[in-house]
Amino acid sequence: MTERVDARGLSCPQPLMLALEAMKKNVGPLTVIVDTESATESIERAVKREKRVYLIVRTGSVATFQIEGK
Repeated sequence: MTERVDARGLSCPQPLMLALEAMKKNVGPLTVIVDTESATESIERAVKREKRVYLIVRTGSVATFQIEGK
């Protein structure tokens, strides 16, 4: 089952911290939803650092990350 982190409405660094925590404990697929550009950029850098395969779907100001498990 895919874990979901909905970080809309939160200011940095909260979305990043929630995403990092979920990536540490989750070996399966993960969905992370954010609504600020700074959170999107921070999470994308973190996902790349973790060497995970991911997809970002943008709808207006909302970015949804689909991150594969390790």
